[in-house]
Amino acid sequence: MKIILIRHAEVDIDKSSLTYAFELKRWLDIYDHAQIKKDFISKSEITEIFNSSDKIFCSRLRRSYDSVALYGKTPYEQNELFNEARLPYGNWGWVKLPLVLWAVIFRAMWLFGYKNNGESIKDAKIRAKKGASKLIESCKNGSSVTLLGHGLINKLIGKELLKQGWKIQGKMGNSNWAYGVFSYET
Repeated sequence: MKIILIRHAEVDIDKSSLTYAFELKRWLDIYDHAQIKKDFISKSEITEIFNSSDKIFCSRLRRSYDSVALYGKTPYEQNELFNEARLPYGNWGWVKLPLVLWAVIFRAMWLFGYKNNGESIKDAKIRAKKGASKLIESCKNGSSVTLLGHGLINKLIGKELLKQGWKIQGKMGNSNWAYGVFSYET
């Protein structure tokens, strides 16, 4: 049995603007509906992963589905379980900072329990556990399944797979198109 977790393609959006914390809501909505960059170099290993997968899953977010479609594939299932953990943000307008810096600040705060306007880390871990169970159930008969997901939720699902006795081959990176291969010997 094999489960492969892949991070989506890069999103085609300007991340350089300065914003207030409360403006992150608008930016997150734009990000969730933005197109992915189409000027990518097709990776033979991703093509091979898709071609050898019995089922391909993706989240309900556009960047996930569009990344599967870039390789001419249609997902077996789109599921909210695999959506990225929603980034929290503040309702304040004290200072304008670059979007990327706000994202780092709020994700770090999230790790310590901050969840204002987002999903709690506890809820994300529960969802990741359900997502891992869904993927495991889908490959029970010795098949191979692939999830085209997102950086953080893939990491949480990967941790859950490891807890349940799965082994990872190599390391799972953070960049777009990075992937981790998990296997289970019965």
